[in-house]
Amino acid sequence: MLKSIIAFLEPNHKPEGYIFSSAKLVTGLMVLGLLLYTITGGWGTIACLALAIGLMIGRHLLVKQATNDFRDLHHAKKGYGQTRNKDYLRFIKARGEQMLRDNKALTKSAKIEIRELLAYAERYL
Repeated sequence: MLKSIIAFLEPNHKPEGYIFSSAKLVTGLMVLGLLLYTITGGWGTIACLALAIGLMIGRHLLVKQATNDFRDLHHAKKGYGQTRNKDYLRFIKARGEQMLRDNKALTKSAKIEIRELLAYAERYL
């Protein structure tokens, strides 16, 4: 069992999505809440758990937004392939650059995928 835990914690074996995981921060807040329980009479625990829930909701919203944005980008690439309308390429360029600029929680693989889509758009513009 210890080997499977160590294998999961290694960076090469983690499943990667579009947004960084918040699991370590949430776990840290829960442990901090446990430690604060006796000191604060439960109020510190409530605060830590509220922060953890807020963090999970925020990550959920970021994942949902990133998933929709990537779906739109790939749909635009497919649309350009079918119609040769350059507006699709301009959308890919504008949205991809905005995602790279605004979303600091993107994983390395998500950034690579955006750069590939931007290169595709630049090639045909």
